Amino acid sequence: KVLVLVSVVSSLLVTTQEPLVDVSTSAVLETCFDVIFVMEFLCRCISSPSKRIYVQDPFNWCDMLAALGLPLRASVGFVLQPLSSLEAPTVQQVLLLLFLPIFRFLKLLRYFESFHLLVDAGKNSIAALPVLFYTMAVITLLSSSAIYLVESRDNIPSLPHSIWLALVTMTTVGYGDYAPKSTGGYFVVATLTGVSVLFLALPVGIIGHVFTACWESRAQVLLMNRVRKCLVKWGYTIKDLKILVEYVDADGDGTLNLPEFIELIRQMRIGLTSDSAVDLFMLFDDDHSGLVDYNEFLRHIFPDQYVEYIQDKQQEDEEMRSSSKRVS
Repeated sequence: KVLVLVSVVSSLLVTTQEPLVDVSTSAVLETCFDVIFVMEFLCRCISSPSKRIYVQDPFNWCDMLAALGLPLRASVGFVLQPLSSLEAPTVQQVLLLLFLPIFRFLKLLRYFESFHLLVDAGKNSIAALPVLFYTMAVITLLSSSAIYLVESRDNIPSLPHSIWLALVTMTTVGYGDYAPKSTGGYFVVATLTGVSVLFLALPVGIIGHVFTACWESRAQVLLMNRVRKCLVKWGYTIKDLKILVEYVDADGDGTLNLPEFIELIRQMRIGLTSDSAVDLFMLFDDDHSGLVDYNEFLRHIFPDQYVEYIQDKQQEDEEMRSSSKRVS
């Protein structure tokens, strides 16, 4: 973490109007950082059980992008001139001076497991956003048309200028480049301000409520994400899980009690402690029966594959019934 932060600060020191670090010193530091990040990327990629899954994981894309710094720096001769002295910077210089620090900083995302909660809150609140955006567009068009009608052309030259004034008013930005001057304009903008304050509280409240719900169950959500990521990382499929469940099911009743479930987690070797395995067992036990079957396990870990599994099973049952009818 410290190395990433130091590398970002080092990159920003040469983008000031008067560079705070000599270009040669900066080139040595940046090259060292690039070499370290390339080695980190190669080590992660080589040690990954599944290279395909490693490449598909968005949290690893930042490692790949940060590793591009070394070949890009080599293509420009390693020494970069300060950004303020470049009248027409090349693509490589723009990437190295402006975007590479961002790629490096995004490497820290993997250390913030709670970031998943923000992503989940955004996904869960997406369904309510289209109608809110539509309502906002209606309010903007109505208010901008009213402003355009009551204001003179010297003040608001066109309808797009009126729309711009309505937008900056609704979002409470208020740049001040355009403002009402007539009494009617003041009335319309004042009304729009009051309406927008009430309206913009809706999406904030919805997203805040969803995030609060996710945050209250953060322990279970983060544990589930961790388990799912480990299983995907090690290449486990639903067939593998079924074989493991049958293997640890000592009494052969098709369900797992707590000791059997802990043994399952141990056999999977995904790095969970016994306490985490107990928490996971309680999370999977939907009916609080003290037992977890294969369907419950699969439904929580791989919900999409669980739906496909149930559909395939139903189709197989229908085919068996059809064949039995034909035989009879």
